[in-house]
Parts: sequence; C-alpha cells; structure tokens
Amino acid sequence: MATTKTKEDKRITDLQVRNLKGKLSEPADKDQKRGFGTLLFERRSSGIVEAYYRQRVDGGEEKLKIGVYKASPRAAGLTVSQIRGKANEYAAIAAAHGSVKAYIEGQEAAAAAERAERQRLVEIEASRGTFGELFCDYIESRRGKATPGVVKELERLYQKNMLGPHPGIMAMKARDIRSDHILDILNPIWARGAKVQAERMRSFLAAAFTYGLKAENAVGRSSSKSYCLESNPATVVAVEKVSAPATRSLSEAELRQFWETIERTEGVGPIMALLFKFVIATGGQRIFNVCQTTWDHYDLQAGNMRLVHRKGRGGQTMSRPHLVPLTERAIAIVERVKEINGCHLWPWTSFGRQHFVVSSPRHAIADWLQSEHAVIDGKQIPSFSPRDLRRTCAQLMQRHGISDQLSDLLQAHGQTGVANLHYRNNPEAALPEKRRAIELFDRALARVLGEEPVGNVVMLAR
Repeated sequence: MATTKTKEDKRITDLQVRNLKGKLSEPADKDQKRGFGTLLFERRSSGIVEAYYRQRVDGGEEKLKIGVYKASPRAAGLTVSQIRGKANEYAAIAAAHGSVKAYIEGQEAAAAAERAERQRLVEIEASRGTFGELFCDYIESRRGKATPGVVKELERLYQKNMLGPHPGIMAMKARDIRSDHILDILNPIWARGAKVQAERMRSFLAAAFTYGLKAENAVGRSSSKSYCLESNPATVVAVEKVSAPATRSLSEAELRQFWETIERTEGVGPIMALLFKFVIATGGQRIFNVCQTTWDHYDLQAGNMRLVHRKGRGGQTMSRPHLVPLTERAIAIVERVKEINGCHLWPWTSFGRQHFVVSSPRHAIADWLQSEHAVIDGKQIPSFSPRDLRRTCAQLMQRHGISDQLSDLLQAHGQTGVANLHYRNNPEAALPEKRRAIELFDRALARVLGEEPVGNVVMLAR
C-alpha cells in the first residue's frame, strides 16, 4: 500500500524519484528543518539518478555525493530511505560543526595522520633490534679490535649457547630482555660443569648490552638497528667466580721423554714435532703466537725471532712486538723446518695453505699421550696441554736459579702498563737481557736432556 503524505510532509517518494525528469530536493534534516542543507536528486543524461547533499556555506554552495538511486531490486545503488539516512547524518554534522565538507575533510586528514603515526610506530618497532641482532652487532664491533680468534670464539658461543638452545629469547627485542632471560642462558652452561665458560659468557653478554647502550649515538656505525636500551640486564646477574689456575708442568724426566720421542710418534707430523721442540728451545714462548709467524719474522743472521702479542683488553689495537733471541739449538730446528717448508709463507704449516690452527698442537699431544712413549718406569705420564710447556719452561728456569725478572722478560710476562707503553717500548733495547736469560735457560735445558754440560752457550747474534 502506498504511503499517504500529509500536507506538511515534503519528503520525496520513491515514485517521484523513479519518474524524475530533472531535479528534486527536500530538507536534509530528519525533522525537515531548514538551514541544515538539502537532499538533492538529479537525473543525468544517461538516465541514472544521483543523490547529493547540498549546503550553502559563506555564500557559496558545497555538494557531497551520497550515491546512485537504486531504480530496481536487482540494480546497484541505494534506496531512497538509505539515501535519506545519509543526508540526515550530514544535516546533524552541519548542525554541530557547520561545513560538512570541511568537517569530513578534517576527519579524513586526522584519520590519515593517525594511520601515518601507526605506520611510523610499526616501522620504529621493526627497526628495533632483537637480542640476537644486538649480540651479532657487538661481534661485528669487535672485528679489527679483538684478535680473529676472539671474534671466532664469540661467534661459536653465540651459536652454541644462545641461538641454538634459546631461539625464542634471541628473537625478543633487546630492550625487553630481563635478568631472568640471562639466567636462562647461563644456567644450562653452569649445569653442564662449564663454570668458567658461564662466567665468561656473562661478561660477554654484559659487554654486548654496554655496547648497545652507547652504539646508537656512535658516529659511523654501520648497523641501522636501534635498541632503545635503558639498562644492562646482565650486570645484575651474579656468577660465582671459579678460580681454576693451571698447575700442570712436566717434570724433568717427562720433559726429556717428550723431547726424545715426539718425532717418533705415529700421527705427529715432523713439523709439528719440531714446533714443540722449538717452543721449548725458546724458553716456552706462546705456541699459537709462534704458529702465526711467517718466514719474515725470523732473522737467523741476527739470531732472533719477532713475535706479536695481542693478549689482553687492547687486542688488535694494542699489539706488542716481542723479540726472542735464538740459541744454536733453536736455529738448528728452524733450519730443519726451512728444508721442508721454505717454499711456504709460514714455517709451521702442514700443506702451506695456512699455519697450524690452535687445536692442532693439542691433538698432537693427545696422540703422544696415547702412544707407547708416554710411559716412564711403567707408569703413564699424566695428561698435559701445549700451554703447560710454557709453564714447564718457567719452572725449569726457577729451579735452576734464573731470576723471575729474566724469566718474565723472556716469556713476555707483565709487559703492559704505562711505563712499558710509554718508556720501555723499544723491543731491541731488551735483547741483551733476553739473551742472558736464554743462555741460562739453554744450559738448564741441556742438563735436563742429558747433554754434556757447557760453560757458555754460543749465540749467533751479532
């Protein structure tokens, strides 16, 4: 049944819109009050009827398209009732805010600004680094400052103790890491008995967060990650300090047995065997420092070898040269090595592609300990490591009356500090005292090896 219109009712009917030839309007307000805009229907030349909200603002006219009239049930568009509902909304806006177009544009601008702010916050959140990224960033910061071995060890610890067992913690934002997450990493290390490693791991974690706290304000930093750290969660974690001083040194009988049989041990190559003898003959130099030398580090005419020590916090940036005088015994060993490896860059190498890695001497000693040679008077010689040869030489000097000062000088102990950095920084100036130390040591070694005692050791240095 058609709806009956009262005399005052000026609302447009569906029939009027369907039969519309030109334009037709009504007050947009739901109570048909004037002054809040009009609802306008207009038929286009194409036959489509479009609906607009029309408003007069500051002497001008503003129009907002509401939509297309739905001429049949299957046609697209809006019914008269739906169009009128939208016009009523615009009229209410006009009553409250004036210009509907300006209000809508303001709302859209505010919405766009809100979307942009949300996007900005999303991008900021995405740029904030994870715990894993922080530690890897810290490792990168150590390249060129720490030794390659230290960097490699940091990478190994990250894979073994952090990323492998704790991928979820590594994926967390660094700023969200708390002390309990640090404990989750350290407790398994401690539980498996690696207490010294747990202590070192805590130090590395603390150093990584300290780096992160400062890195964002560093000029020239390569990483674009932001961490927004406010504290260092690793510093509040306490790890019981484990004092594990190494005490193993070879007795004089064990040292002689090792010297006399290492070249005859199956599985130990000739260069590796000579490396052990050379380290002993030079008073117990750090074995890996010796492994890293090239032929350019040896001056057999002058009778010395040049080592570079990078031990300590300074790492690469605080490299310290250490000239080691060579006895006839040491030079004879080097000449044997030169016959085999003189064509390579490094003396201490098996195939010339690289020098011995840090684990090679350890494996060679393990082979010797498992051989028939590691027995004295029917008793197995206790296990020892390559580092213990250095301690053996130091104690040999101590037993044979060589002063601690000469011993330390020869082995480059305690050569740091302000005085050494600024004043005693000429390695050649210390050579006379080192020569005296190596002469006394070689006499002691000759006695241990059962050689005929000699009054003086002739040095080839000029």
